[in-house]
Amino acid sequence: MDLIIIGIVALLASGLTFFSGFGVGTILLPVFAIFFPVPIAVAATAVVHFSNNLFKLSLMFRQANWSVVAKFSAPAAIAAFFGAASLTFFSQLAPLWQYSISGMSFEITAVKAVIGSLIVLFALLEFSSRFQDLAFPTRWLP
Repeated sequence: MDLIIIGIVALLASGLTFFSGFGVGTILLPVFAIFFPVPIAVAATAVVHFSNNLFKLSLMFRQANWSVVAKFSAPAAIAAFFGAASLTFFSQLAPLWQYSISGMSFEITAVKAVIGSLIVLFALLEFSSRFQDLAFPTRWLP
């Protein structure tokens, strides 16, 4: 049943964010974090992102502005490696806090705190009207 829920959420999130181009992580990462440890949830979200981007590329290949693709994707790929290294670093740190509720033990780790804070920040930014219609000159894409 878990796999069905995960698959449906991934499909719906990918479809909902097809036209905006962003938001998949904001929707998927919290759902994946319910079912998987946070580092695996981040990796699973990345796999969905990659698959969704390949799908969009196959649909929009002829209409793509390749100058924009190059200016945006090369720095994004480099940043992804730094993000993966950061995730590895934060996931190896000792728990910040541990607690028990109803006989179950929980812990707050640095990676959970950072990822949780980023999810809340990005969700709030998506609700903010100030960030709805952002437009930047192509020189700022990298």
